[in-house]
Amino acid sequence: MAVLHAPTERLTKLGAFQIQWRVIKALVYREIRRRVGDLQGGFFAVLIEPMGQVLVWAILRYVITMSPIVNNLNIILFLVAGVIPFSIYSRIATYGLATMEANKALLFYRRVKPIDTILARSVEELGIYSCSAVLLFSAIWLYLGELVLQNLPQLVVAFLLVTLLGVATGLLTLVGSFYFLNLKQIMPWVNRILYFTSGVIIAPVALPQFVREILVYNPILQCIELARLGLASEYQVPDGINLYYPTGFALVYLSLSLWVYTNNERNLLRR
Repeated sequence: MAVLHAPTERLTKLGAFQIQWRVIKALVYREIRRRVGDLQGGFFAVLIEPMGQVLVWAILRYVITMSPIVNNLNIILFLVAGVIPFSIYSRIATYGLATMEANKALLFYRRVKPIDTILARSVEELGIYSCSAVLLFSAIWLYLGELVLQNLPQLVVAFLLVTLLGVATGLLTLVGSFYFLNLKQIMPWVNRILYFTSGVIIAPVALPQFVREILVYNPILQCIELARLGLASEYQVPDGINLYYPTGFALVYLSLSLWVYTNNERNLLRR
């Protein structure tokens, strides 16, 4: 009997996985349509959205330093490799605060769970901002007349790790906002602090030694520095920057957030 039931169980699991994947794809499609529809210029406007932030910081840095190079890396490439990963993280992380209200009607269906909305947002943000990064990188490479790309796998892994960190934080803010209503007022301040302590606009090697020794424990900073190092091996990073720390941190952090979410999913659905 066990032999007869085994294929049926496997098919049931596979079917459930396929259904869940279709739910996530539908949510991604819905989010992209809504996001593109809210902006003039459509999908192209979404892709160049981070460009404004990059250009503002590039102008400010150039006025102050009068140099187009930051730590052996072109200033635009430096900023893109900082702004894009942090934007991926912050947009996923803060989505947990609003997902229950934004998707109240969808959560009525049994197949749609709160975690699906976070996963869909992570797929959406990673896809859109990755396309934006490719667009910006390509423009600078054409301008420079050379391909500034030393280690593509490391660049991709850095983007994936920062996405996992965003998913983990998004799940915690999803649960946290259920119990702590003031979390919506606190999270923007937390993101601002992280923005200026993650090396988004300032190379960590330019900071005092004692500051670097503290900030190097920030996994987002590690991901950003690894992304820049993936562009140019000449880019100088502080001691302690490696692939193992952010990978281990992301896996443990994600496991913890999944445990917290699993133990509170029923409370969220009864909201």
